[in-house]
Amino acid sequence: MHTSERQRRSDEPTANAVARGLNILEVRDAALARNYMRHKDVPDHVIARVLDHPELRRRESPAQSISEAITPSTPEGE
Repeated sequence: MHTSERQRRSDEPTANAVARGLNILEVRDAALARNYMRHKDVPDHVIARVLDHPELRRRESPAQSISEAITPSTPEGE
């Protein structure tokens, strides 16, 4: 499958979980990203594809890049 033939995932909750998982991958590690996506019921074959084959990842939408971004939180008690 060529990049131009791939389309964005039509299952929005799964697409958002994958986008968030990839953000976790960027700031933490693959194990946490995999655990998060499993918790969100992303199919194992999708998790394997996005973590093990970055060249096969679908592009995230502009809205996903904002809504699924990981933002710093304020520590409790501050």
